[in-house]
Amino acid sequence: MDLYDSPPELNRCGLYYVHIDERACSVTLGFETSHLPARPHLEWQTKDFNTFQFYLQFDAASQLRVTGWNAPAQKTVLMSGGNDGRLRFSARGPGSLLEFTAGQVEVTRTHTYLASAAP
Repeated sequence: MDLYDSPPELNRCGLYYVHIDERACSVTLGFETSHLPARPHLEWQTKDFNTFQFYLQFDAASQLRVTGWNAPAQKTVLMSGGNDGRLRFSARGPGSLLEFTAGQVEVTRTHTYLASAAP
């Protein structure tokens, strides 16, 4: 992302959205983080925000495996390139597993907002 000098680590982001589109063979994941962009968009600079959301769309997804899924929470997220030129993605947590391979990934949407503190 050109918003960051050093993008947020996916392990430190909350994974709150998963959309699997079997027609387009894609998986879209939504993450949120308090690691704010170093270079926010101009329209974001006019409002207060403490949370950044971004969506990653993985195209040409295959070898999808989902086992259980607990409420959104921190998960161990791994993304790496395979020897075959495909990306490998996995997100694991207690009672949860999501893994697949994909041909490519892109950031499709970004958003900022002011999250309230937990009571």
